Amino acid sequence: MFIRILWRIIILMPYTRIVILFICLLIVSACAERRIIIEPVSPEAVLMREAAGYWDREDYPTSQNLYQELSEKPGLTHRQQIIIWQRLGISAYYNQDYETALLALERWADLVPRAEESWQWHEFYSLSLKQVLGGDIYYRYLENISQNLLLPFEVRKNAALILVEFYFEEQMYPEAMHALEKIYAQAETDRRRKDLEQSFQEYLEQLAPIDLETALPFMDEDRMNFFPYNVFFWTLYTRQLERDPLLWETLRPRLTQLSREGEFLDQRAYIREVEDWLERLGEPVDEIAMLLPLSGQFSSSGWKILRGAGIAHQKMLFNGLSFRLRIINTDQDGWIRELESMDSVSIVGGPVSRDVWKEITASGLNREKIFFTFLPSVDEEGVSGWRFFTSPADQVRALLDRSIEHLGFTDFAVFYPEDEFGRTFAQVFYQEAERKGVRVSGFQSYPGDEPERWNSIVASFLDVRTMGSPSKNPSPDFQAIFIPDSLSRVKGIIPQFFYFDQNQLLFMGPMLWSQAYSPDTLEQQFFSLSMTSGAWLDNNPSPGSMELESSLSETVQGDPDFWVALGYDFVRFAARLGNLPSPREYEQINNQLANISFFDWSMAPIYWNEQGKAFQDLYVLQMNQSGLSLADMDYLSSLVMIREARKAQWIEMIREKEQESRIAD
Repeated sequence: MFIRILWRIIILMPYTRIVILFICLLIVSACAERRIIIEPVSPEAVLMREAAGYWDREDYPTSQNLYQELSEKPGLTHRQQIIIWQRLGISAYYNQDYETALLALERWADLVPRAEESWQWHEFYSLSLKQVLGGDIYYRYLENISQNLLLPFEVRKNAALILVEFYFEEQMYPEAMHALEKIYAQAETDRRRKDLEQSFQEYLEQLAPIDLETALPFMDEDRMNFFPYNVFFWTLYTRQLERDPLLWETLRPRLTQLSREGEFLDQRAYIREVEDWLERLGEPVDEIAMLLPLSGQFSSSGWKILRGAGIAHQKMLFNGLSFRLRIINTDQDGWIRELESMDSVSIVGGPVSRDVWKEITASGLNREKIFFTFLPSVDEEGVSGWRFFTSPADQVRALLDRSIEHLGFTDFAVFYPEDEFGRTFAQVFYQEAERKGVRVSGFQSYPGDEPERWNSIVASFLDVRTMGSPSKNPSPDFQAIFIPDSLSRVKGIIPQFFYFDQNQLLFMGPMLWSQAYSPDTLEQQFFSLSMTSGAWLDNNPSPGSMELESSLSETVQGDPDFWVALGYDFVRFAARLGNLPSPREYEQINNQLANISFFDWSMAPIYWNEQGKAFQDLYVLQMNQSGLSLADMDYLSSLVMIREARKAQWIEMIREKEQESRIAD
């Protein structure tokens, strides 16, 4: 009835009043009481919300209990199960319930296989594994995932960095660097490589300087410019400098070299840091002197040394390392007074002449300045002066090492000229052979200036009993002969051994052979089974050698040789030494030399022990028709066996003929 009356009123009312009435009716209806229907909430949902609250508040004991309860309920959705097992595993880990953590994390990975592609999963799983099964399993697990190329790089990187920390803690430094090298090789982008550099540097900066210094002896200085060694040495030097700014003069050359030659992703940042140090601590100007014969008998060698030194000086100036190079001609009168007046010079390269060295020691200058002599020996080496040159022992040691290790030789002979050079080398060879546990079965001298006697002396040396019956002559009781003489004489001596049918012997010689070698004047048949030592190798692929050759080529200064390399290496070496103590503090100098970081040699590398004695790791060379090359030990071994077999066969044939002849008679 009410609706009908209302309808009538509406029909009779004007339009505007109808609208107003309609609005009023809407308001009235909105104010009318409504009935609210509440949907039922499952107990699991209530428990999920409760557990989430404790999880958010990091109340892991309660969180674990609630998620453990939820994990046992049936009918949960896939999404709910993922959340439950993930949070149960992490909560259990924080509660030190590691077995539950492992089970829950594995269940999480079953539900979401991609969970194992996240570092979060591997971090909690590996740490729980460590607590349940021990450290060995833990680190083996990390090593495996760091090399698993199916996993994302971030996972592999984090695993590798944890391994590195472990190795450093256990002082397993080579293993740490190897792990970093492997993961760096897997980094396919500059962003990843840079991130690795930063992560490793951040870790090293957390260590005390003493920890870095403890690791230093185990670092491969030959790879200083490459990751991870570049980061290690940079961090070590900067930490030392922060601790003691007085080390600036010593560390500046090393930091400058690393900033410009180290293969950092953001090299400019390291250059800027060196520039900042320069602004704060200044740029000391070092002075290095070199004593060279430039106008006398040995001037040819002196000028070659100077050529290499000049190239090194220009190169280092270009790279931002400033120092003065002073050259003194020892062939001119007054050279020693000139050296005495150079108060700012603390390091001197040379001399080349032993007579010059005698003048220096007589004047006492070697107690005021540090001399790196270009002499094969120095009296009181490591105290009165230091050697930057090949010694007789270096030459002998290189030859013995190769023939013992690669050819299996145990018996040697020495055939030496009756002069000071020959006697010195003969004695050194005997001492080195004794030190290495091999025999010197033959020891014979000869007059170097009487070649007409060589044949008979060789015959006596070989114990040749009858010239007409080689089968009656005993075989030598040695496999190789060392002949410390000039190549010109040796060209007349070795054929004497061939004359007595001893072509199976290996002939070894000092550096004199390689320095005087010319393929045009060598009879290859007599030298095909021979080797010599040398400090320079043509076409050497080492960075230092290639840079020297390139610099000489660019400036049209000819080809390098040992003497050029000697000057080149000395200047670069001395400039990077920094501020050494007085030579009176020779023990400190020896310790610093024993831990030297210079490695970029163009000639054969030199090392020093803690007593200041130098050792040069010489090349062993073969003299071929095309030139000098590294000795092919497999070839030499095969040639020895072939010639021994042929000789045995030849002797057997002679004996058979002699037997037949006796039967016929």
